[in-house]
Amino acid sequence: MAAVPAALAELGPDQGGAGTSSALPQAVRTAVIAEFRTRAQFVGRLCEIDALLHAQDASKAVLDAMTEHLGHLQLRRVTDPGAQELFVVTEGEGEAFEVLRPAYVDEATGKLALAGQLRRVAVVSNEASVTEGGK
Repeated sequence: MAAVPAALAELGPDQGGAGTSSALPQAVRTAVIAEFRTRAQFVGRLCEIDALLHAQDASKAVLDAMTEHLGHLQLRRVTDPGAQELFVVTEGEGEAFEVLRPAYVDEATGKLALAGQLRRVAVVSNEASVTEGGK
């Protein structure tokens, strides 16, 4: 967090000392909020890039590298439609769901970084496939 030392340096010796100044806590609070806002913007953009890579069927090497990068940043890509609280249903009809775009969770904050998108699809039973194939 580079913003906190910079904010403290801006205070100078007369404001950052052991006195009763409220400038020190305010400077630290402002720096921390700025850092979280910067991380949130970066995380959002990175998640959008990863989602585009998935939508365009990028190579396995690119997807693996991106997965590793997301892990280093404590971001989790969710492709399980069972975690419906992380997704928005955008279209379709049926009982099952298909992932159109993964969801992303920022594990550093525990917050949803980017909601995923699901499409409703009809459930295909194996019996129907066997019956049609046997005709």
